[in-house]
Parts: sequence; C-alpha cells; structure tokens
Amino acid sequence: MPDDSTLASALVGAWRLESTVQRFADGTVRPSPLYGPHGVGYLIYSPSGQMCAILADPHRELWASPDEPSQDELQSIHDHFIAYCGSYEVQEQAGIVLHHIELHITPNNNGAIAARRVSVNGSRLTLMPLDDELPTGMLEYTLTWVRFDAIELNSINV
Repeated sequence: MPDDSTLASALVGAWRLESTVQRFADGTVRPSPLYGPHGVGYLIYSPSGQMCAILADPHRELWASPDEPSQDELQSIHDHFIAYCGSYEVQEQAGIVLHHIELHITPNNNGAIAARRVSVNGSRLTLMPLDDELPTGMLEYTLTWVRFDAIELNSINV
C-alpha cells in the first residue's frame, strides 16, 4: 500500500503510454521494438497499492481465425505484447517504484520484482528500468506516460 508521500500519491491514477525510447552504448536511439513507434499502453496504480500494466503494438497482424490462432499467431503475443499485475511500493528517497508481479503474461515472471526509477512532472510519468535490468549494450530505457485526465479523449489514435 502506498504511503502518504508525495511521489506515492502522485502515481495513483490511470496513465497512457506516450513513448518508449531505448538508448544504446553505440549512440543509437530507437523506440521499443516490442511495441513499435506507436505503442499503446495503460498503467494503473490504485490507492490500495495494486497496479496493472499492459503494452502492445497496435499494428499487429490480424489472426486468420480469432478462435483458432496458428502457432505463429500465438507467438506474436509474446513478440509485441506485455501484461502484468500485482502490488507496488514506492521508495520515496530513492525515487524508485517496485512492481511486485503476481501475474505476468510470461509465467516465469510471476513472483518477480520489477524496479523502476520514477519521476512525475505534472501530467507526465517517467519510468526507467534500473541499469542491472537492461540488456547488454542498452544504456537507458525510458517509458513516458501521460495521466488519463490530461488526455483529450478525441486525440487517442491507434
């Protein structure tokens, strides 16, 4: 359950993914290949300390049959989609939020803890995995979110 600290209180609410930026040691920068340059995501932090995250590439290919996907179509779920939920805690002084994953689309991640550097600036939320969670060669991975009450609903395009 979040405490009454400023950062914990600022996280509470619903957020929509605005951008993903990966920066590499060789100087290259790109959006996440999982979600593409126009990834869609939702992140919810409840006042009771529960959280839920879902991110996807909205331009995934349609399945030939929604009721009977092929093996390749099923694989595309893991190639361009992530979802997990659980509880969270804020380490105010360190500027870190810990996601205690209860249920993850990849069952190997059930029970894991995802640590993120976190900052809230107005209606923008920035999350960054800690350095030890980044793949080799990646220096920084920034996910920027915008608070839902700050989004003009007509402007949401997928």
